[in-house]
Amino acid sequence: MRPALLLVDVQLDFLGHPSLAPPASELVACLKRVVAGFRACGVPVVHVHTLVSRDGADRMPHHADSETWRCLEGTPGAAPPPGLEPLRGEPVFSKSYFGAFSNAALEPHLRAAGVDTVVLGGVHLHACVRQSAIEAYQRGFVVRVLEDGVGSYDSVHAELTRSFLDARAMKFRTADEVLVELDGTDRPARGDPVAGRTSGDVPVGMVDGRPVEPAPRRVLERRNPSDWGQVVARVPLGGGADVARAAASAVAAQREWGCLEMEERARRLAPVAGGLASARCELARLMADEIGKPVADGAAEVDQAVQLVRGAIASLGAAEQAVAITRDVSARRRPHGVVAVVTPWNNPVAIPVGKVIPALLLGNGVVLKPALHAPRTALRLHELLNVAGLPPGVLNLLFGDAVTALRLIDHPAVAAVSVTGSSVTGRAAAAACARRLKPLQAELGGNNPVVVLGDCDLQAVARTVARAAFGFAGQRCTAPRRIIVEVGAAAEFSEAFRLSAEQLVVGSPQDAGTQMGPLVSMEARGRVEAALSAALAGGGRRLCGGPLHDRGPGCWFAPAVVDRVRPESGAAQEETFGPLALLHTARDLEEAIRLCNTVRQGLVATLFTNDRDAARRFRDRVEAGIVKLNRFPAGAEPAAPFGGWKESGLGPPEHGAWDAEFYSRPQSLYGFEP
Repeated sequence: MRPALLLVDVQLDFLGHPSLAPPASELVACLKRVVAGFRACGVPVVHVHTLVSRDGADRMPHHADSETWRCLEGTPGAAPPPGLEPLRGEPVFSKSYFGAFSNAALEPHLRAAGVDTVVLGGVHLHACVRQSAIEAYQRGFVVRVLEDGVGSYDSVHAELTRSFLDARAMKFRTADEVLVELDGTDRPARGDPVAGRTSGDVPVGMVDGRPVEPAPRRVLERRNPSDWGQVVARVPLGGGADVARAAASAVAAQREWGCLEMEERARRLAPVAGGLASARCELARLMADEIGKPVADGAAEVDQAVQLVRGAIASLGAAEQAVAITRDVSARRRPHGVVAVVTPWNNPVAIPVGKVIPALLLGNGVVLKPALHAPRTALRLHELLNVAGLPPGVLNLLFGDAVTALRLIDHPAVAAVSVTGSSVTGRAAAAACARRLKPLQAELGGNNPVVVLGDCDLQAVARTVARAAFGFAGQRCTAPRRIIVEVGAAAEFSEAFRLSAEQLVVGSPQDAGTQMGPLVSMEARGRVEAALSAALAGGGRRLCGGPLHDRGPGCWFAPAVVDRVRPESGAAQEETFGPLALLHTARDLEEAIRLCNTVRQGLVATLFTNDRDAARRFRDRVEAGIVKLNRFPAGAEPAAPFGGWKESGLGPPEHGAWDAEFYSRPQSLYGFEP
């Protein structure tokens, strides 16, 4: 193999798209490792950049039609990010359309260097990377695409592209796999302080009840959000072989587990509630260290998990009982087989419990892929879930990144998928499941409104909404983001809300009195800071809050309140997922409902009023899966259906009796006794 690394459109204008997945920081970190590895081996690194003339005459027609100006020659946006600049002697080929080989000089250059294999990384997978791969394939090159080194803002078409190219011998490989293939070694990464490629203090996962010790591979360091210099865990990322092992183990164990009667499965799982309750303080402390969740919030999360266990056992007990349709026809519910469960970092106990317990109760095997931010919490939770005497392998845990998740979702042994994450995550999962016709349950983001009418107790409501918006640094999908106040009450409410935000106790998440700790990472703090800047640049007025750079080496951010932001602006339309609340005004309830419904998401909507007619109109017209009246806006009742509308959810809701709709499937029986 005589390879060359071809970096396509790794330029700031393209990396700056807000919906890029993986995020630009992750994509750039991966490409830095790959570039360092190729350079260390003396393998050619070739840069292909989109360059458009300053007058825009050579813009692509769709960019001209939409008045899009990107990568103009000589502008900062056309440059690569720091650390990925071409070295002296590394060629840069320019293009103005999709494919790298549209520059006629590229192929002769590769031929002269004796290259027979092209390794592609960059943006965008659904367009320029795809076209460059096809052009290289047409010219007889072996094509490899960096699975974790390509990004796209269109996850659906990116997943279709992945399927299309991989089926035509243009194989996707992770950065680690490419580097190993490059020289047969597995050197530590160079120039990357956060990601190395050595063994760590956390296993890749738990399969058959035993830790999966990593072969040498990339390891991610997780840092303490309160003290970013402190490493709390090093987490190796699962690869394709790990996914296959975890899935095969779950398939074998599920055969026995799925044949048990529901009463027996419930009997074995019932002790989980007591185990979680006993570990309440321990789990809360782990979450405080790993994700910066205040211990009071962490303890409340464990309490919710206990309720989810007990509620699932109570509500699903009769789910598998056959129901007579006619004299000799009946129907019952049966498990899917193996369910992949992909969970986020912000509720690392309650969300996995809320998915895993009903999946197991209904006879499925489970492979759990938790987010990487709280690995010790995930390992302890796996231990608590397995004290119930489960067959080894019926619940396996696997650490990994987005590539690991997609490999798990796509694995043929996985029969159904439940995901909680961002809208971008949901689209990628939906495309992967659609390709294999797998059932998908996706609980996604929320850009949640609160409407405040002037007839309520404005001071009390301001305190309630502030706690909901800024508790756990606003890192809850149910947290309110947009506060819409009747215009006559706006001045009084704004002042009360500002004071309430400023009076919240911001401090160490390990302190019982802390109401808001740090953000989960420096990347998260940078993202919220950028959202605040965008709101101010769009005409918003800051009433309070912002980054706390003088508080120490943590991810600190004071609760931020901004008013006068245009409802149609990007700052109002995008979910921030942090301690930033926007205040809007509305002439009346009709305008307030319209503002509620102007965003793509529809998870939670809350109204504060004493007017029963207004409450009825709000209930019937607001577009949200969870609608509240004079209640705490964040959080949810464990027995109630939890699911969003529009881009906030896909598939059946979670929790209570509704879990049977997803974690089992109906079966009609003819001629059998019920």
